[in-house]
Parts: sequence; C-alpha cells; structure tokens
Amino acid sequence: MGGETISIAMITIASVICAATFVTSAFPAIARAQDPLIASTDAINDRMKTDITVIHETDSLSGSIVYIWVKNVGNNRIHPNLIANSDLFFGPEGDFMRVVYNETGSISPGWNYTIENGGDRWGQGETIKVTMNITGNPVISGEEYFVKFIMYNGISDEDYFTV
Repeated sequence: MGGETISIAMITIASVICAATFVTSAFPAIARAQDPLIASTDAINDRMKTDITVIHETDSLSGSIVYIWVKNVGNNRIHPNLIANSDLFFGPEGDFMRVVYNETGSISPGWNYTIENGGDRWGQGETIKVTMNITGNPVISGEEYFVKFIMYNGISDEDYFTV
C-alpha cells in the first residue's frame, strides 16, 4: 500500500510538470495569435470612425494655387501627422497626378493644409483648407478638374469641378 501511494504521488507530480510545461509553451503562441486580431479590429474601428467630404474647390487669380476644403464628417479626431500622411490626386479629367505633401507649401506641385477651426486635431465637423501649389502647371479657366483626397487609412472622397 505504501508503494502505491508513492506511485500515485509521482504520477501526480509528473502530470503537474507536464501541464505546466504545456501552458508555458502554448501561452506565447496563443498571445501572438491574438495580436494580429487586435490590430485588425483596431484598424477596422478606425476606418469605421473616419469619413470625409470634399466640400468646395477654387483657385487663385493666377491659377497657380488651388484651394480645397475638406470636412471631417466622421467621429475620429485626426492627428496632424495622419493628415500629412494622406494622398491628394489632382488634374484635368483623365490626366491627374498624385500631389505630394509639403509642409511649407513651397514645392510645386505640392500641398499643405490648415485646420480652419484651429485646434491641435481635426475634429468631427471641422474643416481643413488644403492649399495646393501648382505654379508649373496652372489651372485653365473653363476646364474640368478632378480632385481626390485619400486619408491615411484609405477613406477617401473625390469631386469634379470647373474653374
């Protein structure tokens, strides 16, 4: 009977060690599998909260500067670094190009922006004024132009307008 108790105790200890080893080795794999799911859920949530509308476009008297107003109609408060990571496409219908962001606005073609309502983030209901420098290729009166603003996460809006 004494030997039986020792055998049961040894089997119990071995089972506990095996279970602990399994948990120690399996837990990191489970945690790693969960990280992409969380990141994916965060990205989907961000896209669902983001929405914009191009509300107006006009040009300067010389035609070398185009102004585009874009309203944040989503629930996201967007950080300025994320606005700068956006893409802007512009040009005559069928011949548009990607215009690069330039904080100073000195590169042509290039664009920068100001948050019209002030503040440190682009909040819901607020408008940014995009200033696009196209000195080398000014807009032509009476011609139709295409503009598309694409946010950092792929949410976009586009419009056609005539100057």
